[in-house]
Amino acid sequence: MKKYKHKHADGFTLIELLIVVAIVAILAGVSLPTFLAYLDRSAFGACQQELSTFKTQVLATDNLDDALRPFNFGACQVGGAGQPAQAAVADAFRGVFEEGSAALTLDTQRPGVQAQITAQGVIERITSP
Repeated sequence: MKKYKHKHADGFTLIELLIVVAIVAILAGVSLPTFLAYLDRSAFGACQQELSTFKTQVLATDNLDDALRPFNFGACQVGGAGQPAQAAVADAFRGVFEEGSAALTLDTQRPGVQAQITAQGVIERITSP
C-alpha cells in the first residue's frame, strides 16, 4: 500500500487577512478623533504655558520698572501677519485692550484652536468650527 503525503500550506488565507485589515481599520477610525482632540489640548496647553511665563515676565518688569525684553513665542502665534504684537499681549495682561474689546485672541499651532486673554488676565481656550 502506498502512503500519500499531503502538503500542508502554511500561512493565512485571504479571508483571514481581510478580517485583520477590517479590524485594524475599525480601531483606527475609532481612535482618530481621540488623537485629534489630544493634539488640540496639547497645542492649547503649550500656548497657555507660554503665555503664563510671559505674564510673569510682564508683571515682574512692571514691578521693577524695567523694560520688557523680547519674548520668543513658539506655541502661540504672536507678531505674525494678522496676529497681535508682543506689546498688545503684554497690555492684555495689564488689563488694557484695544477700544471696544474685552479680550485678546491668539492662534495656536493647531488650526481652529485659539487662546484668549480676558480682562482678568485669565487664559481661556476657544475652539472654532
